[in-house]
Amino acid sequence: MYNIQKVDLQNWQEIPILRQYVDDLPDKPYCSYIKNFCEIRAKKCAIERVYIQPNPPVRVNYIVIDIDHPNGIHAALYDADLPPPHLIIQNPENAHVHLVYKLKHPVYMWGKAKAKHIRYLARVEYGMVRKLGADASYGGNLMKNPLSDVWNTYTTTAPLEGYTLKYLAQFVNLDYLPSDQEAANDQGFGRNCTLFDQTRVHGYNESTASYDALVKLLTPIAENYNNQFDVPLFGNEVMHIVRSIARYCTRTDFTASHQRFSETQSIRSQRRWGDSTDTQKQALQMYAKGVKKTAI
Repeated sequence: MYNIQKVDLQNWQEIPILRQYVDDLPDKPYCSYIKNFCEIRAKKCAIERVYIQPNPPVRVNYIVIDIDHPNGIHAALYDADLPPPHLIIQNPENAHVHLVYKLKHPVYMWGKAKAKHIRYLARVEYGMVRKLGADASYGGNLMKNPLSDVWNTYTTTAPLEGYTLKYLAQFVNLDYLPSDQEAANDQGFGRNCTLFDQTRVHGYNESTASYDALVKLLTPIAENYNNQFDVPLFGNEVMHIVRSIARYCTRTDFTASHQRFSETQSIRSQRRWGDSTDTQKQALQMYAKGVKKTAI
């Protein structure tokens, strides 16, 4: 059994996890008094709003999961066989909740980011959503502000230092997780992976351009992909992705490293499938003679 305790928001500064949460917020987070609208405000003003942006665009400190049914607290603490969340923010009118899990080691989305870490984060989050019966379309842009008296906020026995992704992954059914190649288009951090993968190929094709030229070229492309999501990423998150791709493509060793990557992929493919050179030649000859691609 996990003990939970309702927070007295008049003295929230005395609650270690809430102090840590506020310290980790962006300096100027998106925030709002109502759904479907947001504005940027300084942190000291934003923490007075009803909804708030939980993570800075460059890193993820917290996994936030949205449960749109009245059994959310029981699901989080007993049914799902997951570690307890650090914070539970409940709507008193319908008992819907946001669950907040602090990460021991933040996952950097761009700059210091590594793609495998972002994909791992997306997969773990996906598995947690499935186990909790949570809203898979929740984008995590804005969450119920745990400091707002509109909500009931609870703390649990979760460790203040947070959970590692490796630890959380032990509780997730791996059969439910999408592979790294599958796009989790409208689900949590899967959008970041998908947007990066869709946009970067356009940058690779223009790798001789300058950094500024690439940013100018890739921005509308990334925005177009982003607008196809049910819940688009914030504009500053899109720009971080674009700038990350532009920085990589304008590195002096980009052509050489990209060539090495292609050669590595080719070697891996040959190890798995064998050398297909002769097969490719045969297919081209058949196509030249008018054989349909489906038949080939």
